[in-house]
Formats: sequence, structure tokens, C-alpha cells
Amino acid sequence: MKKLLRPLFAIAVVLSMGIFRTNAQENIFTQYYLNMPGVNAGLTGLEDYLDLKVGVREGWNNFGVKDNNVYLSAYGALGSSNRSGRRSNSLRVSDPGKFERNKTEKEFRRKHAVGGMIYNRRVGPYQSFMINGNYAYHLPISKKMNLSLGAKMGYGSQRIDFSGLTVRDDINDLFYKQLILSQQGNQQSLLIDFGSAIYSKHFFIGLSTQNMVVSKLSGDQLLDGNYQKRYMLHSAGTFLLSQNLTMASGFNLMYAQNYDLAWAVNARVRYKGLIYFGTAYDSNSKISGLLGVTTEKFDLNYCYDRYLSDLNSFNVSVHEVVVGFPLFNTVGLRPRFW
Repeated sequence: MKKLLRPLFAIAVVLSMGIFRTNAQENIFTQYYLNMPGVNAGLTGLEDYLDLKVGVREGWNNFGVKDNNVYLSAYGALGSSNRSGRRSNSLRVSDPGKFERNKTEKEFRRKHAVGGMIYNRRVGPYQSFMINGNYAYHLPISKKMNLSLGAKMGYGSQRIDFSGLTVRDDINDLFYKQLILSQQGNQQSLLIDFGSAIYSKHFFIGLSTQNMVVSKLSGDQLLDGNYQKRYMLHSAGTFLLSQNLTMASGFNLMYAQNYDLAWAVNARVRYKGLIYFGTAYDSNSKISGLLGVTTEKFDLNYCYDRYLSDLNSFNVSVHEVVVGFPLFNTVGLRPRFW
């Protein structure tokens, strides 16, 4: 029975391309907030070290159809070692106020940042691959607030492949033969996007685009809808609940013409700066449990998703793991808890 349902499920996904049009070319990780430069190029290089992250998302279903996302990203600020070293030395001076003056000095807070991400997604016969390069410039606008402006350029490839499907009668099934012979569903494109953010040590709000500029290199028209322009607003902040408890909460809004407004909210509570737990919910009726550990050497983050609508027929359970490594972190800084 599963062999029969598998191709039916895959074909149904492709025929209902509205699913892909809403999220095929975006990073659909629930823990998107752990890799904000992948969402908003303006947030590239916030940390004074090389921020390396690996994310894996696996959807387990009853149809034996692969559903997974993987990414590798690295972002850093140019000259970050000088800033972190200056910060370390300022802690050793006899005047405690000098450290605060160093942190708020405009020259200390201006910086250029670069980075990039490789991302791959597969759902049944559909596969997408993307590689991006980011640039951002950060400058102070007040004693505690900063403005960052960024741009992202990437190469994207999409493909629909039915050759691996198993059908009951591959010789006489005319629909199946037409799919194989059509050679449709392959596309390569160049994409450019922009992002900006206003942020402090404990808060940020940002605006960014997705598929703002698209130049198709090759391919047919079947997958054009996946590159529809989208606009995103996102924000997050941290709040001290007690001496040992810190809360972080955030939201993300995404608008695309002719589609409903998509949104996601999350909240996490961290104990002694080490371990946290929380939950998330989004407009796809998806509820998530969040758990993570943060140290100076690495951070490990886990998420379990459950769909509360009819989508749960295709997503029985979804597991997501993101691991971060702060490289060249000479003074032992920890990632921001957003």
C-alpha cells in the first residue's frame, strides 16, 4: 500500500505547487532566529567572532517520502579580533567606566561584515539548492542603538525529478510517461536581496526582502512561482525575569502578494545562561517544543514540530537540530540570546 501511496503523495505535492510557492525558497527552519543573517542580510556579522552553524531538519511521515532541509552558514565581522581584544583589555584597567566608554565609542561599533550560507531542501521529487553571499555595514545611531544595512546575492537551483518514482505499471501509465518525457521542472537563477535592522544588546527589529531581484539563467516556467517577491518584518528581545532566568521572545511576519500574511512567534526561558526551553507557534497551525544548551565552545539547539491542522497527515513528526560554533572567539563571548 505504501508503494502506491508514495507516488500519489509526490504527484499531489507537485500539482499543488501553492505549497512550494509559499516557502520553497525560504529557510523554513522553525529556529530561524538562530541564523538571522540567512533571513536578513543586515544582521550579518553581529558577533565579534566567526559564527559557524549547521542545521538539519527532518520530516518523518507515513509515506516513505523524503522531507529534509540542511544548511551550513558562516558569518563574521571584519577586524573582529581587534574589537574583542580591545574589549578584553578594557576589563583589566583600573577605571571601570572605560569599558563602558569603549563599548559606546562610535569607532568601536562601526564594522563591515561578510558571510554566506549553503542550503539544500528535498521533498519527494522536488529538490532545491541555494548558495548565498552576504555583506553588511553596521554603524551607531545613538549611545546604545545601531543601524545595519546589508545585501545578499545568491545562486538558486530547483528541480523536480519523477524518475525515481515507483508506479504499478510504468509501461502503460500514460500520465507517468508524460511526466518523465516532459523534461520540465529544472531552473537556475541569480537572486539579490536586501535587509536592514536597528538593534541594541538586547533587542532588534528588522526589515528584509526575499526574491527582490531574480534573473533566470535557464529552465522552464514551471517553477517561476517559487521566486515571488516577499517582504519580512521580524523582531526579538530579551528580558531579565530573575537573577538566574532570562526570557527571549520574538516574531516574524512575511507578506507576499495574493497570499495570506504568514507569521510565527516564539518564546524561550534560559537558566543561568546555560540551558533553555520554550515553545513556538506559526500560521500553519504548527506548534513546537524548543530546547537548547549554550556554552563558550558551542551551542546545541533542538526543536520538535507538530501540526495541528490537516497538514499533520503529511508531517507526522518533524525534528530539527541546529549546532553553532563560535570560532576565533578569543575572549569567550557567547551568542546573543534572541
